[in-house]
Amino acid sequence: MVTMDASKMTSKTSSLKALILKAWRERWTDIQWGINIKTILPRGVSGDLYNLADCILQQAMVGCGANQLVISYLKHSLASHIVSYAAVLQRIAKFDSFHKPHCILSLLEFLESFIDNVTCRSKMEEEILSNAISSIILWLLQVYHYSLSKYPSSNPNQSQELLEKSTLLLNSIMNSDFLIAMFYLAKQNDPEEYSEVTKKCQEITAFMMMNTQFKAPLTIHDTIQKICNMVLDKIAPFNNKPETVTYCIQAIVAINVLAKPSAEVQYLSNQLLIIKRIKGFSLSRVYSELIRACFISLNDASKDAMKQALWAAFTFLKVPQIIQCMHNICGTQSKDGDYSVEVVEAFEKLLQNTPLLDVVDAKNSCNSVISLLEPLVKLNVVTESHLSYFNQKRETKDLKLQKLEPTGLQGPVPNFITRAEPTLAGILKTMGGDFHKIIDSLYSMLCQIVGGTTLDTILSVATVEGKSKLFVSRLIKFNEFALLAASEKGASQSRVYVFDITFLILCSIVQEYGAEAVLDENGDSFFEKWVKEFLPQNGAYKCPNQILQKCDQQLVDIFIHHLSASDFDFKNTNLKPHDLCMNVSGVMKEVLFAWEQGSISSVDVKRMLDSMRQKMASLAVCGSVWLCSYINVVHEDATIKPMNMIQQLCSPPNEVEMAQSDNFKERAVLMCSIIRKLQHDVHPPSVPKTKTLSHLIVSNQPILEQLQTVWDDVKVRGYLHIDATHIVQSLLNTAGHVWFVTNLIKETLKFRYQEELDRSVDIVLAMFHLDIEKCTEALLQHVLPQYLYNAKLIEELVEPQSTVLAKICVYSIFAALDQSITTKPQSRKRRHEDSEDLEGISSNKLRRLNDNSSDGSVYHSREHSSGVVIKEPLQTSLDMLFKTFSQLAGKNGYVTPQTRFIYEFLVFIIQCGQERAQLVLQKMPSEIVPTLIKALPDNFNVAIILRLYELTTSYGRKDAARDLCLLRNMWLRPE
Repeated sequence: MVTMDASKMTSKTSSLKALILKAWRERWTDIQWGINIKTILPRGVSGDLYNLADCILQQAMVGCGANQLVISYLKHSLASHIVSYAAVLQRIAKFDSFHKPHCILSLLEFLESFIDNVTCRSKMEEEILSNAISSIILWLLQVYHYSLSKYPSSNPNQSQELLEKSTLLLNSIMNSDFLIAMFYLAKQNDPEEYSEVTKKCQEITAFMMMNTQFKAPLTIHDTIQKICNMVLDKIAPFNNKPETVTYCIQAIVAINVLAKPSAEVQYLSNQLLIIKRIKGFSLSRVYSELIRACFISLNDASKDAMKQALWAAFTFLKVPQIIQCMHNICGTQSKDGDYSVEVVEAFEKLLQNTPLLDVVDAKNSCNSVISLLEPLVKLNVVTESHLSYFNQKRETKDLKLQKLEPTGLQGPVPNFITRAEPTLAGILKTMGGDFHKIIDSLYSMLCQIVGGTTLDTILSVATVEGKSKLFVSRLIKFNEFALLAASEKGASQSRVYVFDITFLILCSIVQEYGAEAVLDENGDSFFEKWVKEFLPQNGAYKCPNQILQKCDQQLVDIFIHHLSASDFDFKNTNLKPHDLCMNVSGVMKEVLFAWEQGSISSVDVKRMLDSMRQKMASLAVCGSVWLCSYINVVHEDATIKPMNMIQQLCSPPNEVEMAQSDNFKERAVLMCSIIRKLQHDVHPPSVPKTKTLSHLIVSNQPILEQLQTVWDDVKVRGYLHIDATHIVQSLLNTAGHVWFVTNLIKETLKFRYQEELDRSVDIVLAMFHLDIEKCTEALLQHVLPQYLYNAKLIEELVEPQSTVLAKICVYSIFAALDQSITTKPQSRKRRHEDSEDLEGISSNKLRRLNDNSSDGSVYHSREHSSGVVIKEPLQTSLDMLFKTFSQLAGKNGYVTPQTRFIYEFLVFIIQCGQERAQLVLQKMPSEIVPTLIKALPDNFNVAIILRLYELTTSYGRKDAARDLCLLRNMWLRPE
């Protein structure tokens, strides 16, 4: 007789035992049993509370064979919901009298009769069913092992039948999605029992290998292998096919080079790895797309020397470092450890883009593939043999190419970058020395690099290598030294020129890259103070009157007096260069007002302006800053004369000026460039130029039309042109994040074809990278709720637009997540949500404890198991989003457009997030998934449910078991 559980015997249990004996003696039918059992167990009371299954099976297994009549009572109790499947399975698993083969056979047949219908009918069963499945698997393995050990010494036919039936039942369990999912939960819940299961599997395998006489059923090997390899991706594979076409990487690289050209290699590598994860790409494809993206943008930049230099520096200097960084993180080394397998695969893929490579080679006068491979060889990512192999593949085609006349950098572009690196290093080293000894040679060097395209190339290299701040700080120190040298009594004019050219170079850099990117926040040099007080920042001009208040009227009068003289020379003024720069605004005002009142003629104005800029080109820049600020606030009719003054200041130098002044040509080039950029902001040309300044929009075209222009351009080209990135950044800075995101989503949802929608999603995600955190916040808190609540916009939530909107939300979340996660200090004590602390709390009490919302939504305020938490504003955005979902998920099984959207959103979270999905889902209200399952049962499967929860935690396993059982019941219900 089987020993009963050590649970407390009650009078109700005694009554049940007596009823079973009476039923057997009187030979009741199962229907009579069903009628009489209700006299002891009222309606709604489970027999599990009184171990009914245990009592029946104990009585059925008294003899050497099973009592089928008593077993029929258990079958009836199971069918009429008096006992649970979990209790029956647990009770069968405790039967260890393997020496009673007839009893075992009866139990196997009984188990076979209901194993395909195992489910859960109450909340109490959800927590024990998974462990019951694990126990029955272990019991079946024990039966198999025992029968195997007795074969063929005992009754071979009987043993064979036991082996076949136990094999059949194990197969049934391991081929049932629901049962295998519950077994997986049991593995997570009780690793020790799972260890026993695998140990028993190993014993069976060893026994079968030793016993050559026994022919095992073919399926047992596969079944044992499944049991021993309970990995989520194997037992419940998730359909995650990589996209065939991507437009994302090119656009993201273009945006990054515009917005964050000095970004660290690690930062860019992480961004690409995020794209790899959310798109499901292979590493070799990411490498190939990255290089292809750079070549596309390098081709776009070929007409502008500065852009071409920046893209060439990024492509041939930074991309190899990015590839090396990604290889070190997750790359595959060759067997010999000599090279990266994925990089070699990537270049093989790249060679298929022959038209692109031909155009890039022709426009840049180089073999672009080899120029990129050479630094990779130095970084030990590929070998010399690969260099020769790819060179041979490209050389034959490269020789046939007719090199185009270069329009940007004159000559092989990679050579400029190769030469600029040591030049930059030499300049930095020189400027780190004693300025007294090197002032003349350094001045000559600066004039030399300003003369051609060398300055653009050096600045591009410095930017890409993250040395732009160092270069600017040393240049500021040199400018300060030149200022002091030029201010000394009897200082030569050459010292003024040194100050002049360094001031102009610095001003040009600040205009191009922004003060916040290259200057220290608390810098106290003259140039840094001048930038803060005078130079327009991000399109915001200083007040012209405030600028004038910084002028000393006495110095302004002296300045004007000497400027009016025909033989004007600063040596006679005793004014220092910084005094002139600070007070030239007052001079501009006096000259302008005198011209407007007729006191002086236009010829006088021209003479004074020419004389001033010839002596110090930086004065023309400082004067133009005030004139532009003045034009920005006056009526249009009053802008003609100040615009003429600006035009005169930036007119090309004549031969007399160049002959009279040392290196005036080089300084004039920078001066004119700086003034034209200032002038462009307040008086844009009637025909817009290709380059639009990034800090604001200067156009008569409405911003929506400008966005549409970018969109049309993307549609025609199939990718994001680098000129379009400037317009996009201008739109964001001008109109703000909410407008920007709202209209990008509107433009995306206008498309109807899948290819256009996919391309739009990729381009929009890239545009969001201008400020991914704030754009994601705007999307989740402002834009998405409109589509979920606004009756007119809900009409947009149809397929495939609904899926596309869900996809872009998820892409944005995971892109922002990388910048929004932090590790929680280990010293902090975890709260009551810890699984260990929840064991003894009833479900009702737990619901009250976790009730954080007015509508009764159940929130598990759970931390991720790794201790990683999401920072603001992303966490708040997700909290608000999930609260919205809990209200709209589709109560009472109703299906709405919002229901479908929420389902797609959750699927994309687990598809794109993979191991990071739980970080995003940790604040998801408990009732969202069950509500969705009731509304869309055909859309769910065990693979989705198992990935929606943190199964390493107790509450995660409970929620997963609940949803699996709910889905199982939905599947089993009659149509």
